[in-house]
Amino acid sequence: MATPRGSARFGVEEHGKRAARSTDVYLPAEGKEEAVVCTGCKAAFWGKRWFNEGDEGAKLPAGHVPGKVVCPACQRMKDNNPAGVVTLSGDYLLKHEEVILNAVKNVEAKTRAKNPLARIMEIGQEANVLTIRTTDEKLAEKLGKEIYKSHSGKLGLQWSQDESFVRVNWTR
Repeated sequence: MATPRGSARFGVEEHGKRAARSTDVYLPAEGKEEAVVCTGCKAAFWGKRWFNEGDEGAKLPAGHVPGKVVCPACQRMKDNNPAGVVTLSGDYLLKHEEVILNAVKNVEAKTRAKNPLARIMEIGQEANVLTIRTTDEKLAEKLGKEIYKSHSGKLGLQWSQDESFVRVNWTR
């Protein structure tokens, strides 16, 4: 007897159900109904999207009073829970530290202009190891790829299976 098409790959109870778009616990499962402004960074949430303070899309209808909330990036910073950790190491880093840090800051500024939730939480250094903690896993990935593209070396990405977290290692 033949099995129904697709049942070998998916359980019958799973068929037709949509998977969650994001497993990030800091993002709400369903969108907010009204416009809100972050009390920390002043980013605005309106129309299912976060905007930087002063962006055109962040302008609310006349007379609308936005609610107050803590955005996911500020909450991650408050909880000291990064979504990405970038580790840069090697003798090359010491010789080119200023250029590499400028590249890191430029990537963050460019990314943050599009996504106000993508921020660098902290940059720490011990000996010849530079550690960058970010509020967004895609920002961590972009930082590693940009350093690799500009300075070559060895790049490794380790994504977490259970949560929104990435560990990026670059060495040269």
